[in-house]
Amino acid sequence: MKSKAEPERFCGNCDSHNSYNYPAQVFCSTRHWQSQDPIVPTLWHCDQWNLVSQECYCVREAKKAQKQP
Repeated sequence: MKSKAEPERFCGNCDSHNSYNYPAQVFCSTRHWQSQDPIVPTLWHCDQWNLVSQECYCVREAKKAQKQP
């Protein structure tokens, strides 16, 4: 039986993220609720990370943008 590889942990694939400055930054509702700066890089993550249940293109697009000169 094949086991699924654990997904990379990024704010852009966390269930607390919302689009902000797409694709570089996201708004994190968890950090907002904790009175922390809610604007974070898409390719960052914190210890509250929780995999998003729906497909999102934030991580893919942020990685593409990062590679561009």
